[in-house]
Amino acid sequence: MSDWNQFLRSDDFRAYRKKQAEMAALHLKKIAYQCVTNGKVDLGSLHGKLEMINLFLRLPDTLTQDEKTKELLTVQMDEDVSNITQFLIRQSLLAE
Repeated sequence: MSDWNQFLRSDDFRAYRKKQAEMAALHLKKIAYQCVTNGKVDLGSLHGKLEMINLFLRLPDTLTQDEKTKELLTVQMDEDVSNITQFLIRQSLLAE
């Protein structure tokens, strides 16, 4: 794609990001469940997985130099992190 700015501002990209955040949340839920049920927590592995999720979620910021697009991506990242948090809280409440 030749114009990253146009793509990063599109509804299609936003829909992709929402799905990406949902998948990250599902993966975090799975990791948390495994930590609890196995009785062991490998903090190094958990940290590595969180770092990888962070890198994937922040990748679009490296595709543009446009300040307005970067500001939009920052706002969207905050929304995505909030959605992941809300998903995990809802899932923990439903588990009880």
